[in-house]
Amino acid sequence: MTDTTTDSNVYLSVRTDRLFKTVFANPDDTRLMNAVLSEALGEPVEVLEFFPTELAVRNKKERVKVLDVLLQTKDGNFLNCEVNTSFDLATRVRNLAYFTSFYSQKVQRGEEYDTKSDFIHIDFDFNKNESEGKKKIYRLLDEETLTPYVDHFKMITINIENVKKEWYDKNIQGDKENIHLVMLGASEEELVELSKKDELVKEFDQKMYILNSDGTFIRTVSEEEDKERLTNTRISLAKEEAAEEATNNRNIEIAKSMLEKKYDIQEIMDLTGLSITEIEKLKEENRN
Repeated sequence: MTDTTTDSNVYLSVRTDRLFKTVFANPDDTRLMNAVLSEALGEPVEVLEFFPTELAVRNKKERVKVLDVLLQTKDGNFLNCEVNTSFDLATRVRNLAYFTSFYSQKVQRGEEYDTKSDFIHIDFDFNKNESEGKKKIYRLLDEETLTPYVDHFKMITINIENVKKEWYDKNIQGDKENIHLVMLGASEEELVELSKKDELVKEFDQKMYILNSDGTFIRTVSEEEDKERLTNTRISLAKEEAAEEATNNRNIEIAKSMLEKKYDIQEIMDLTGLSITEIEKLKEENRN
């Protein structure tokens, strides 16, 4: 659909948590959420319940809402699922904080801890790093044996931009595989074309049209606070990276000096924190 208007004349998409939840968190009609989560998980699922029920963000007084859903698979299994959107490490850290809070609350069942239900975090990632692939699954694992710490806790990242790129690269007429994931990253014009292939996409496009035409939709103060916190986190991460690089460069210079003075390799490792591989590489460079 075209000719939408907003205060900033910028087409609002579901790339932010609040807009995503406003569109998809509808307890009375879960078809869109079912379609998107089924494609994300790679198996048919249905939303049984949203936690909490008041999820759509529509005014300044509302605070951050975490989108928790109870899902059921085709085989009858139950999945406790937390859904977020992200762009970078800062939002991933924030989303992990949400998920661990969600896990700590839901894992307590009466006088016992729930060891059987699955707890899954789905992160719709909108960064454009092609090296990230389309889908990654993360678990808490032992470094040596790769044994999971617990079996029922995992995080799934879906890179929407890469899913979209592959979908368009295939350029298959009428292809509908992952079309509901593709629509999450679609532009206003792309949604018009996608709507011709799928009725649910058409409904999604209509919802986005209404959202973009709705002058009462307000970006909340808490979103601004969220943006500020993310900006601060990114700045902090950049400073840490620069500090780590400076420290590493200093340790390399110290190691070079110690090698020239014939210090023991283990002493160099202990003082600089460099690995034996890094030190051997420095020795080789000194020979050349």
